[in-house]
Amino acid sequence: MNKYTHGSAKSARQAAILEAVSQDVVATQNDLVRALKKRGIDATQVSISRDIAELGLVKAGGAYKPAAADAGAHDPEMPLRTFVRTVSPAGPNLTVVRCDAGTAPRVGLVLDGLALPGLVGTLAGDDTVFVASQSGAAQKKLVEFLETRMAQAS
Repeated sequence: MNKYTHGSAKSARQAAILEAVSQDVVATQNDLVRALKKRGIDATQVSISRDIAELGLVKAGGAYKPAAADAGAHDPEMPLRTFVRTVSPAGPNLTVVRCDAGTAPRVGLVLDGLALPGLVGTLAGDDTVFVASQSGAAQKKLVEFLETRMAQAS
């Protein structure tokens, strides 16, 4: 039994991930699998990938790090100002949001959490978020909203 056995397997694994990225240099998901193994937790790369997205980890300086957790807690729109690089409409209902590498899941979560009027949902990859809007008017408001956040970062 190790210190991560309390609670659910997922919460224990995520606690160990946060500890690993704060104490070790973790450059790849395989490095993270090995770091967890040292802590007595078996995990697959697939579950690690999901955990990285859910925890909002980003790659900075070649290693996984929590993405400004303190700032994000007090300023939920911080990832929009910090990580978004371009916003481009792709037809009347789809917007392509380009982000820094590894930050798209966090940006997608923020957009979903804001529940903007007319936003249907998001799909995030590594550096790109696809945002579906109900209408062209909703898309226009979304683009303006994101461009305003980007301008605030400058």
